[in-house]
Amino acid sequence: MNEDKRSVTEMPYPRWNPTKSWHPVMINVQSPKNNLRRFDPIKTDVVAPEMLLMSVYNVLRLFVTGISSTKMTTFVFYATNLVTTVLFVRLARQWPCLTLTWEKLERELTSRYREISKTTLAVRFKIVTIVVMSLALVEHSAAVISAYVNAIDCANYRGDTDIIGTYFQSQFPQVFSRMSYTLWKGVLVETINILSTFSWNFVDLFLILISIALADQFRQLNSRLYSIRGKHHVVIKAMPEWWWAEARSDYNHLATLTRRVDSHISSIVLLSFATDLYFICIQLLYSFNPIRGVVRKIYFCFSFGFLLARTTAVSLYAASVHDESLLPAPILYSVSGSSYSSEVAGTIVTYELVLVQFNSVQQVDQSNVTICEVR
Repeated sequence: MNEDKRSVTEMPYPRWNPTKSWHPVMINVQSPKNNLRRFDPIKTDVVAPEMLLMSVYNVLRLFVTGISSTKMTTFVFYATNLVTTVLFVRLARQWPCLTLTWEKLERELTSRYREISKTTLAVRFKIVTIVVMSLALVEHSAAVISAYVNAIDCANYRGDTDIIGTYFQSQFPQVFSRMSYTLWKGVLVETINILSTFSWNFVDLFLILISIALADQFRQLNSRLYSIRGKHHVVIKAMPEWWWAEARSDYNHLATLTRRVDSHISSIVLLSFATDLYFICIQLLYSFNPIRGVVRKIYFCFSFGFLLARTTAVSLYAASVHDESLLPAPILYSVSGSSYSSEVAGTIVTYELVLVQFNSVQQVDQSNVTICEVR
């Protein structure tokens, strides 16, 4: 933590002048450690024990009644949400220093790149958040309606008039098979289920927003580099050495920020893709079973489609960061001889070194690859 704070103060940026900035950014970097101790029913320190309790109930059900795909799916759902909560608590403790670094870099880029986008980053964040969470609300509402229709059929079959009780007991057998049912318990368990559902969706939303923000920073730098390019993709403007030094410094700091963010959220990325892949496979497995009723069919199709769309969105937005980082290559390689200087060479070297570091984890030791393996 001390190293993070020291790196913030020692970053070699010129002093930021607020009078030259079009969009000064205010980021709240107050430490969340003290806030985690305040009583709030939706705070992490209250939700986490509830998810732990649901995971324990699911484990007990697996031991008592045996393993099946449905029971394992329920267990994976609550267990991954519990792990997600722990990972976000850990990220929250590292967040202040990370945002300080990000804020300092963003202020510098904003003061240099005067172009104003028609749709600001904050507006895009709001649009993406509203779309993802609205679809998540529709998906969960469809799940509740489908389960309620099933509860009506079950209650009619049993001759039971308590449809609400049948709904809660059929939806959460891992809980009410080990304790007596009452309405308040059913409402409490349903509340935990709702929080878990939106927590699952929030993981993907968080990764999408982080990817959008990083890609936008690279896009600002790329637009500045491409502003000196002519019609035939040739640099036609002779830029001074300080301009190339500034571009090299910006690209280097963006690459450093990207690696730093990746080191903080890599566990969340792995968990997100692993969970989404698991549920895609489970949904494909369920698709082979006959689905009775129009409501259940509509819910299944929408839920599966939303899961695929969300996973695809996370993948594409995350890939956009890498794509934007590759765009400086054409403009750097097309510098004319009259504009070439030590700073241009330094910019190209910096770019190449960053690409080598980005792609080092993807390299394969060819000596260990046999002729029968796909290269």
